Amino acid sequence: MTSSKNSEDRKGLQKMTQALNFVAGAGALVLLTGCIEDTGGSASQLPLAPGSPPFITTMGPDVTQAAIDSCRAALDAATNGNVIVVGGETSRAATAIYMRVGANGAPWRCLVSPTGRKPSLMSMGDEGAA
Repeated sequence: MTSSKNSEDRKGLQKMTQALNFVAGAGALVLLTGCIEDTGGSASQLPLAPGSPPFITTMGPDVTQAAIDSCRAALDAATNGNVIVVGGETSRAATAIYMRVGANGAPWRCLVSPTGRKPSLMSMGDEGAA
Protein backbone atom coordinates (compact mmCIF):
# COMPACT_ATOMS: atom_id res chain seq x y z
CA MET A 1 0.00 0.00 0.00
CA THR A 2 2.88 2.36 0.75
CA SER A 3 4.48 1.94 -2.72
CA SER A 4 1.10 2.72 -4.32
CA LYS A 5 0.83 5.91 -2.24
CA ASN A 6 4.40 6.93 -3.18
CA SER A 7 3.61 6.39 -6.85
CA GLU A 8 0.51 8.59 -6.60
CA ASP A 9 2.51 11.26 -4.79
CA ARG A 10 5.18 11.24 -7.54
CA LYS A 11 2.51 11.59 -10.26
CA GLY A 12 0.91 14.46 -8.39
CA LEU A 13 4.29 16.14 -7.95
CA GLN A 14 5.04 15.73 -11.69
CA LYS A 15 1.72 17.32 -12.63
CA MET A 16 2.31 20.21 -10.24
CA THR A 17 5.83 20.74 -11.65
CA GLN A 18 4.48 20.77 -15.20
CA ALA A 19 1.81 23.30 -14.25
CA LEU A 20 4.35 25.55 -12.53
CA ASN A 21 6.69 25.36 -15.55
CA PHE A 22 3.82 26.36 -17.83
CA VAL A 23 2.83 29.29 -15.61
CA ALA A 24 6.45 30.46 -15.34
CA GLY A 25 6.90 30.27 -19.11
CA ALA A 26 3.68 32.15 -19.78
CA GLY A 27 4.66 34.81 -17.25
CA ALA A 28 8.07 35.25 -18.87
CA LEU A 29 6.41 35.62 -22.26
CA VAL A 30 4.08 38.32 -20.94
CA LEU A 31 7.02 40.20 -19.42
CA LEU A 32 9.05 39.99 -22.63
CA THR A 33 6.25 41.36 -24.81
CA GLY A 34 6.66 44.64 -22.94
CA CYS A 35 10.21 44.82 -24.34
CA ILE A 36 9.09 44.91 -27.97
CA GLU A 37 9.14 48.31 -29.64
CA ASP A 38 6.99 48.79 -32.73
CA THR A 39 8.81 51.19 -35.06
CA GLY A 40 6.68 50.52 -38.12
CA GLY A 41 9.18 48.13 -39.66
CA SER A 42 11.89 45.67 -38.88
CA ALA A 43 15.33 46.78 -37.76
CA SER A 44 16.67 46.03 -41.24
CA GLN A 45 14.04 48.06 -43.12
CA LEU A 46 14.98 51.40 -44.61
CA PRO A 47 13.03 54.16 -42.80
CA LEU A 48 10.71 56.58 -44.56
CA ALA A 49 12.15 59.85 -45.78
CA PRO A 50 11.21 62.87 -43.66
CA GLY A 51 8.06 64.53 -45.00
CA SER A 52 6.95 61.42 -46.91
CA PRO A 53 3.26 60.73 -47.27
CA PRO A 54 1.94 58.03 -44.91
CA PHE A 55 3.09 54.48 -45.69
CA ILE A 56 -0.05 52.32 -45.71
CA THR A 57 0.35 48.70 -44.53
CA THR A 58 -3.26 47.55 -44.92
CA MET A 59 -5.09 46.67 -48.11
CA GLY A 60 -8.17 48.73 -48.88
CA PRO A 61 -11.24 46.78 -50.03
CA ASP A 62 -11.43 48.56 -53.42
CA VAL A 63 -7.81 47.89 -54.45
CA THR A 64 -7.87 45.78 -57.62
CA GLN A 65 -5.58 42.88 -58.46
CA ALA A 66 -4.82 44.63 -61.78
CA ALA A 67 -3.44 47.64 -59.89
CA ILE A 68 -1.35 45.42 -57.62
CA ASP A 69 0.03 43.35 -60.52
CA SER A 70 0.86 46.42 -62.61
CA CYS A 71 2.75 48.14 -59.78
CA ARG A 72 4.59 44.98 -58.77
CA ALA A 73 5.69 44.40 -62.38
CA ALA A 74 6.84 48.03 -62.77
CA LEU A 75 8.86 47.90 -59.55
CA ASP A 76 10.31 44.47 -60.43
CA ALA A 77 11.52 45.96 -63.72
CA ALA A 78 12.99 49.06 -62.03
CA THR A 79 14.81 47.22 -59.21
CA ASN A 80 16.50 43.90 -58.54
CA GLY A 81 13.16 42.35 -57.59
CA ASN A 82 12.23 40.85 -54.23
CA VAL A 83 9.13 43.07 -54.15
CA ILE A 84 6.61 42.61 -51.34
CA VAL A 85 3.24 44.38 -51.55
CA VAL A 86 2.32 45.57 -48.05
CA GLY A 87 -0.72 47.78 -48.55
CA GLY A 88 -2.95 49.78 -50.82
CA GLU A 89 -5.68 52.38 -50.89
CA THR A 90 -7.95 53.96 -53.45
CA SER A 91 -9.12 57.50 -54.05
CA ARG A 92 -11.01 59.25 -56.83
CA ALA A 93 -7.69 60.18 -58.47
CA ALA A 94 -5.75 56.89 -58.33
CA THR A 95 -4.93 53.69 -56.54
CA ALA A 96 -1.81 53.76 -54.34
CA ILE A 97 0.09 50.51 -53.83
CA TYR A 98 2.74 50.38 -51.09
CA MET A 99 5.63 47.95 -51.43
CA ARG A 100 8.97 47.08 -49.84
CA VAL A 101 11.94 45.99 -51.94
CA GLY A 102 15.14 44.09 -51.32
CA ALA A 103 16.95 42.96 -48.22
CA ASN A 104 16.71 46.41 -46.61
CA GLY A 105 12.94 46.66 -47.20
CA ALA A 106 13.13 49.96 -49.08
CA PRO A 107 9.65 51.58 -49.09
CA TRP A 108 8.03 52.44 -52.43
CA ARG A 109 4.68 53.83 -53.51
CA CYS A 110 3.05 53.32 -56.89
CA LEU A 111 0.16 55.40 -58.18
CA VAL A 112 -1.87 53.60 -60.82
CA SER A 113 -5.36 53.45 -62.30
CA PRO A 114 -7.70 50.75 -60.93
CA THR A 115 -7.30 48.93 -64.27
CA GLY A 116 -3.51 48.88 -63.86
CA ARG A 117 -2.73 51.55 -66.46
CA LYS A 118 0.16 54.00 -66.14
CA PRO A 119 1.93 52.93 -62.94
CA SER A 120 4.06 55.74 -61.48
CA LEU A 121 6.75 54.73 -58.94
CA MET A 122 8.16 56.81 -56.09
CA SER A 123 10.82 55.79 -53.59
CA MET A 124 9.78 56.75 -50.07
CA GLY A 125 13.02 55.71 -48.38
CA ASP A 126 15.39 57.90 -46.41
CA GLU A 127 18.58 56.85 -48.15
CA GLY A 128 20.61 59.14 -45.91
CA ALA A 129 19.66 56.92 -42.96
CA ALA A 130 21.08 53.73 -44.47
